[in-house]
Amino acid sequence: MKAKSILILLLIVASFKCYSQNDNELRIYYGFVDSELLRNGDLAGSGGYDNNNSYEFGLKYLRKLSNKLSLETGINFLNAKVKITPAFTGTPVNSRQEDLKLVSIPIYANYSIGKYFYINGGPILDFQSGEESFDSQSGIGYGIGIGGKYKFDNFIIYVNPNFKKHSFIPFEKENYHQKLTQFGIQIGLGYEF
Repeated sequence: MKAKSILILLLIVASFKCYSQNDNELRIYYGFVDSELLRNGDLAGSGGYDNNNSYEFGLKYLRKLSNKLSLETGINFLNAKVKITPAFTGTPVNSRQEDLKLVSIPIYANYSIGKYFYINGGPILDFQSGEESFDSQSGIGYGIGIGGKYKFDNFIIYVNPNFKKHSFIPFEKENYHQKLTQFGIQIGLGYEF
């Protein structure tokens, strides 16, 4: 009886697999990032901000809406060291470092171009953790990218060069608000189910 139940269960699972459409995809990635805190306008005599050791990692979920178009969302963690150099006052000044930690939730459209390429982009919801000396990056930003993918069985390897602008619409508005701008390359692995 037990063997018969296992055989029936295997046949049911196999039949679902035969008719499945693989409408969902889950991806994990790591990203190399070059980022800068930029301002609109110039503040004479202001300090300097240099970002070092920037990287990101995260998880993406894609839901197919049509043969070529998918909705892409997930969670992204960005980490950077910001070297802050105070404005010159005539006496020696010491630089210091602060951590920039940003959690982002992208809501992208992902459009396939042929079998191996795609473009993705849309708004990003950002939340910065901690109180730092620079303007908060919490707010609504945007991102756009173009990527390449290679599929084998249900697995996908992909590379996604991208551009992101954070705090395009900040939650806390400042005069001459600093906005994190980044160029990055995400490398990841996905699984369709």
